[in-house]
Amino acid sequence: MAFVEVAGLGDDYEDQPVAEGNYNLRIQDARDGRNKANTCDQIVVIIHIDSEEGGAPTEGAGSIFHYLTFPADVDEDSVKRFKMRDISRFLHLFNVQFEKKGLNSEDMIGQTATCLVVQDEYEGKVSNKLKLPRA
Repeated sequence: MAFVEVAGLGDDYEDQPVAEGNYNLRIQDARDGRNKANTCDQIVVIIHIDSEEGGAPTEGAGSIFHYLTFPADVDEDSVKRFKMRDISRFLHLFNVQFEKKGLNSEDMIGQTATCLVVQDEYEGKVSNKLKLPRA
């Protein structure tokens, strides 16, 4: 293959975490699947940071990946309560319709909310995560 010239190829295009604050958020996608350990079901929710509350769109901000991990039979009661509390808070914040028996992950797409976004560091990489309010 011949050399292909691409202007700006060496520039930094990585998304940057936003500063801690309240942001307008919009769910871009919700994907059903299994957790990394393949021990329980989960929904991977991809959330776009639209803007700081009352501000302009946030340029260069990355998406937030939020994991709604469902309780597994092997989970201790305290872990099950933690997982269900996280799911409940998320669904209430984004006003996602659900029933006692479950929910449709496709109903999440397009839902909006304003929430506190904080920075989190994992393995030396800083990203954003939601600080979910009580339901």
